[in-house]
Amino acid sequence: MAGDVGSSGTAKAPWHLWVIGLLALLWYVSGTATIQLAQLGKLPGITPDEAAYYAAKPAWAIMVTAVGTYGSVLATILLLLRRKASVVLFALALAAVLGGNGVELIEGTSRAYANTGAAFAIAAIAAIAIGLALYARAMRMRDVLH
Repeated sequence: MAGDVGSSGTAKAPWHLWVIGLLALLWYVSGTATIQLAQLGKLPGITPDEAAYYAAKPAWAIMVTAVGTYGSVLATILLLLRRKASVVLFALALAAVLGGNGVELIEGTSRAYANTGAAFAIAAIAAIAIGLALYARAMRMRDVLH
């Protein structure tokens, strides 16, 4: 039951932590692999305009993307391990996702301008990042994380 306390003094993990954590891990690992392959020019089926987009990214943008992607994977692993540090990493990854996409929107270089599918994907990525950051915070506040 939610609210039960385990031997470590923290609340027992609710069933949804495992479901959300595993789904998030699949989401972030697949997304990170896709972005990494695209940035290396090795993503199968990438269109020439997408390849040009990734090739033109400045180093700072690649670094921000790495913080957002790899940070999210690590945050999810820490969530599954029930570590409080996941909250900080989810917040850092969220800042990278929102900041990086925000700059690209302002500069007019965002893939959101390419087509509706890309705009939807970017919005979904941001919404999921926000949701997971809030979820990790809620789990910390319920003493599920230690």
